[in-house]
Amino acid sequence: MNHKIGYWNGPGSEIPEIKKYEQSKSLEGQDEWVLNLLSEKQNGVYLELGSGHPEIGNNTWILEKYFGWSGLSLEKNQDMVNLHLASRSNPCIAADAIAFNYVDYFRNCAFPKQIDYLQIDIDDKPENANLLALIALPLSDYRFSVITIEHGCIINYKYSRLRDSQRLILESFGYRLIVQGGNEDWWIDPAYVPYERYGFRFSIQVF
Repeated sequence: MNHKIGYWNGPGSEIPEIKKYEQSKSLEGQDEWVLNLLSEKQNGVYLELGSGHPEIGNNTWILEKYFGWSGLSLEKNQDMVNLHLASRSNPCIAADAIAFNYVDYFRNCAFPKQIDYLQIDIDDKPENANLLALIALPLSDYRFSVITIEHGCIINYKYSRLRDSQRLILESFGYRLIVQGGNEDWWIDPAYVPYERYGFRFSIQVF
């Protein structure tokens, strides 16, 4: 069962329309969430750690194909990288997200200091891979407007310790946890995403 606890913006507030997209490829609507929070931003920038298939279940496919976003995907599975390179315009690199030199890449490719979307979804090998990828990012120098990060607690309750560490890190950098999911957390940068875009979206998902 999936229970959601929502918050109201207050008297006189209006809940913005939650738009759905028939082109969405995300498994849990992450791409729709990003587009709604960022008002269907055109020509945004993403960083996708653990891209998987370039289309099926992918969180950035619609952003690139329909909204002109640029970005970088990292994926350790070479077969998935080859599929990505054959069907997508933006680069996908066969690299370990835990050891990648983000600072050099961002500088060389003129990434903005405020990156629109960060996905961290490296599954569970090693089990702390998502946490280590988060630690590897230059969080002091680059901001992310919207973040989805897997923790896998629905798979193994012991991963709650890793999830809590992820939360402590992101909270320390001023990010706000909006959706506490059974498998991943969804965050925003409150300095960039206005409250009226996310105030009613706070939820706790219990499976």
